[in-house]
Amino acid sequence: MTQEVSGKTELQNLIPQMWSDDMYDELRNKIIFASIFNRDYEGEISQMGDTVKVNQIVAATGEILTDDKQTFSSEEITVNQYEIVVNKRASAAFEFTSLAQLQSQSFEQEAQEALLHGIRTQLENDIIAALLPSTATPDHDIAPVSAGDLAAVDMAAMRTLFSQAKLPVTNRWFVGDPQYYGDLIQKSAFSSSDFIPAGSPQATGALTNPLYGFTVAEHDLLSADTGYAVHPSALSLVMQQGIRVKISDLHTQKKYGFLLSADMVYGFKLFDNKRIIKISG
Repeated sequence: MTQEVSGKTELQNLIPQMWSDDMYDELRNKIIFASIFNRDYEGEISQMGDTVKVNQIVAATGEILTDDKQTFSSEEITVNQYEIVVNKRASAAFEFTSLAQLQSQSFEQEAQEALLHGIRTQLENDIIAALLPSTATPDHDIAPVSAGDLAAVDMAAMRTLFSQAKLPVTNRWFVGDPQYYGDLIQKSAFSSSDFIPAGSPQATGALTNPLYGFTVAEHDLLSADTGYAVHPSALSLVMQQGIRVKISDLHTQKKYGFLLSADMVYGFKLFDNKRIIKISG
C-alpha cells in the first residue's frame, strides 16, 4: 500500500524508513583504499571536530648481558602521540520536484546508489591525494624499470623497499590503475600455469594469488600507469558510524521542489610515509 505524504513533516518521517543503515556498510565494502587502511581507532565519531588520539610506543634499545652478576639498565619510555581530527565531510545531494518519486522503491534504490557513488568517490580521491611517499633515501617515489610497463622486477623492488622499512611481510597491498593491472596479468611469471598453481589470470582476467607478498587490486580512479604499494598501518581513517540523510523543501528559495542530501564526516592521518610506495611512469 502506498504511504500518503501530505507535507514536509510526514516526508521527513518517511525518510528513515526508506534509507537504511546498509548505506554505510556498502560504502565501506566497495571502496579500496578506505577499506585497506587502519580503522582501529575509529571510536564513536558523531560530528566534525571530534578528535581521536593514537599513542605509539617507541621500541626499547635493550642490551646484552654477559653474566649473571651484571645489573640491567633501564630507559625512559618514549610515546609518540598522533591526533586524527574529523575535519572532512563528504556530501551528495539531489533536487527533485515530485514527491511520488520518493515513494517509489526503484527510485529509492537508484538514488541511494547514486548518492553513495558520489560520497565514496570523494572520500577515495581525498585519500589518494594524501598518499605522498617518502622521497628521502631510499626514495619511495619510483618509476618502473621499463617506462609504461609494470613488470616482475618492479614488484620485487617494491617488496625490497618495504622489507628495508621493517614492515611486516603480511598484509601488504599493491593497488594499480587498469593499465598497470593489465601489464601484470600478461606477465608469464604471474599468469602462466607453469608458475601459477590455480586460477590463472589468462582464464579469469584477475590476479587471485599474491605477487611477491602483495595482494593486488585494480583501481579505476588512479591515473594511467600509476600504482601504490601500501601497508594498512601507513594511514589511519576514522569515519562516522552512519550516513545522514536529510530532506528539505526549497520554498525559502522561491522554488517548488525538494532537496535530498546524504553526507558523512571523516578524518584521516598519514602516520608513516615509508609505508607507502608510489610507482608511476
